[in-house]
Amino acid sequence: MSAPDSGSRAEIVRLTKAAGEAAQQGRWDEVIQCYSERGLLLASFSDSTLPTDELLSMDDELRDRIHTAQALIEHLLVEAQMTKRQVQGLRQRLAPQPSGPETVSIDA
Repeated sequence: MSAPDSGSRAEIVRLTKAAGEAAQQGRWDEVIQCYSERGLLLASFSDSTLPTDELLSMDDELRDRIHTAQALIEHLLVEAQMTKRQVQGLRQRLAPQPSGPETVSIDA
């Protein structure tokens, strides 16, 4: 099997950069797609002419963005849970209190 040409190497770098840009914009499905395509290209590579340091650096940046996004999502979920509890508490306090059965006395 022959090694892919420099165009494939450039495509690997382009896909990695595109994944990073998509991650910055929160387009996670696009990140997954770019890395899937990149993985297919990398699997066909048999030589060592890849810019591994550059790719690893970009992968590290993307991993940092993912961790930041995860932390933000966790924070927002905690806030959402607290807000939900507050709303439930307000509903309970503001809901009309059910009254018990009324008794009617008839004086004869």
